[in-house]
Amino acid sequence: MLRIKIYPLKFSILTPSYNSAKYLERAIKSVQAQSYTNWEHIVIDGASTDGTVEILKSYPHIQWVWEPDRGQSDAMNKAFIRSSGDAIIYLNADDELKVDALTRFKDAFESYNEADIIVADLEVDQNGQRAINRPSTDLRQILNYWPCIFPANPVSYAYKRQLQQQVGKFPVNNHFAMDYWFLLRAFLKGKVFKSEFVAGTFYFDGQNKSADAQNAEKCLKQVRNEFLLRYFYRWQVTKFIIRKYLIKR
Repeated sequence: MLRIKIYPLKFSILTPSYNSAKYLERAIKSVQAQSYTNWEHIVIDGASTDGTVEILKSYPHIQWVWEPDRGQSDAMNKAFIRSSGDAIIYLNADDELKVDALTRFKDAFESYNEADIIVADLEVDQNGQRAINRPSTDLRQILNYWPCIFPANPVSYAYKRQLQQQVGKFPVNNHFAMDYWFLLRAFLKGKVFKSEFVAGTFYFDGQNKSADAQNAEKCLKQVRNEFLLRYFYRWQVTKFIIRKYLIKR
C-alpha cells in the first residue's frame, strides 16, 4: 500500500524594510513568538542607514538582504522569489503578528482545503487607540475602495504561493497601493475564505505612507480603475459585440 507523507504547512513571512530600525525588532519578535513553528522569515532591506543591519545580524534565523531597491513593491518581489513556503504572509516592518496567527491560519487552510487565500480580522492601533477592521471578502464590495472595507494591511491575510504566481509580480512603480492591486486580482482569480480571528496589528502613527489620506485615495482609485478596465470593461465590450454582431448571424 502506497503511503503519502503529509508535510505540515510552511509559512513564508516576508518583510520589506527601509530605515525601520525603530519598529523592526517588534515585528521580528512577533514571528519568533508564534505558537506554530514551521515558518521562515525573510527581510529585504533597501540599504537602510539607521541601524537596521545591526538588528538583522542579531537574529541569525532571519534570511536577509541589504541592497538598494526600487521601493516596497520591488522588495516584496525579491522576498517572494527567495521564499520556499506553501503560504505567504507579508509583514511590514512596523506591524506585528498575534501570537497564534500562524496556528489560526493553518487551521483555516485545513478547514477550507480548497482555499487560495484566508482573510482574517485586523487590529488597527492609531496612536494607542485600538479598533478592529473586519474586512469584506466580496470583490464587488472591495471595488468600493473608500472607506476601506478590504483587508487594510497584509498582516491580516495569508495565501497559497501559487496564487501569487498566478497573479504575478507587484508593480514596482506602485509605491502606495500594491496590496490593493494584489487583492483585487487575488479575489478575482482565487477562492477566498474568511476566518474569525484577529491576525495582527497595523500600527498607524501618522508617519505611515497611508497617513496621506488624499494621496492614498487617489492611488486606490487609480488601481481600481485600471483593474476594471483590464478585467471587466473589456469583457463587457466583447460580450456586446458577440451579442450584437455574432449571435444574431
